[in-house]
Amino acid sequence: MSTISRFHITQEKLCMILFAFILLSRASITAEFNYVPLNTTAVQTFYSLSMLGLYVSKKISTKKIGTMHWSTALSALLIIYIILFGAIFVNPPLAQYTNGILLRQMLFLMIVFSTVSVTVAYRLFDKMLLTAFYTFSFILFFQFATHITDLGLLNPLTVFSDSSRVRADYGFSHYNALGAFCACHIIIWMILKARHLIPFKHNILNVIVLLISVLMLLGSASRNAISSLIVYAICYGFMSLKETPNRRYFKLLLECLLLLFLFVFFVAGASNIPLTDLLNQSNRETLFEVALPTFFSSTRTMIGLGLASNEIYGMNLTPYPTYWLDNSYVYVLVTTGFIGIILYILMILVLFIGLRHVQLRAMRKHTISLTIMCLYSALFETTLFWAGVMQNYVYLLILLVAISGYFNNQYSNIFSKSIKETI
Repeated sequence: MSTISRFHITQEKLCMILFAFILLSRASITAEFNYVPLNTTAVQTFYSLSMLGLYVSKKISTKKIGTMHWSTALSALLIIYIILFGAIFVNPPLAQYTNGILLRQMLFLMIVFSTVSVTVAYRLFDKMLLTAFYTFSFILFFQFATHITDLGLLNPLTVFSDSSRVRADYGFSHYNALGAFCACHIIIWMILKARHLIPFKHNILNVIVLLISVLMLLGSASRNAISSLIVYAICYGFMSLKETPNRRYFKLLLECLLLLFLFVFFVAGASNIPLTDLLNQSNRETLFEVALPTFFSSTRTMIGLGLASNEIYGMNLTPYPTYWLDNSYVYVLVTTGFIGIILYILMILVLFIGLRHVQLRAMRKHTISLTIMCLYSALFETTLFWAGVMQNYVYLLILLVAISGYFNNQYSNIFSKSIKETI
């Protein structure tokens, strides 16, 4: 093996080590155990600069110039959005909060963009996804082992009941944060399985970790995370119908399952209480009774009331009474106005257009299902394209790589075969 080859292999391993490191660092924010006891801003800056250095090194050695893809358009819209509302259309009373969210979002985008650049340049998607899977597995196993007593709170039958629901957090900052983390772990496994990247000799260990992930997901009683996984599975099933000889019957079955899911989630799962009462119990009714009326009666409908975190609005630390904005679309509309929501719509359109051009059929189905799931989940949490939620560091990586043209040539499956031979 030549010196250059050994150097490139070392660079690839360094990329994976750095990615595991940043995931552990971000997990320290959502879990009570500090996996990386270092200054988070310094860690994120170090990671981004290191990955950028690896990317530049690769480009110099190959002498290739990057080309424009749909990922470039989506990245540009994300940057334009945060600069417009984080630095230009700043509401003076909220300036201190806006500066904080600007810094957090810019660091998040630096991490994602540098990771995507290195992943595409070194053809590392499979290895980076495996790194994420094993890092998530380690975190879940550690949290489960150190909070084993929370297993006694498990009662899946009460997940959709507000009166009798019992929840466990397994040392995470919030039940929903745990649920989203577990859902992300399961989706990573599904994509790896579709790409034949789960090695046979580790199957037993993987089954154990996945079982732990499912138990913790049910223990979190996060209706958003659980129903999001169901949405993901339904979307993937619908797109798989074209490959099924008797697809007419499968389509009928899936439609019945979808109707059953909607019935259980909105009616039976809510203990037979009306939807309005369900909104009231989850504090979602304030979006329509307080937040939106406050926004529409203001003089800032074009540029919003001002960019600040959902926590700041939720605790009414702004001059505007809104309460919690637990809906990504309402949050974007209220905080950044009609201009902001138009930019978000453009981001979603660019993402779907880019995904339609993914040539590798299996990845197209998974990434479209993931996008629809994220859009659905955003109805109940402020998560879409935002920092602060662990899963976005993986989801946005997957989606940006997919629309970068990564899976549109003959090399898209070569690396998965090489991984199986070396693991």
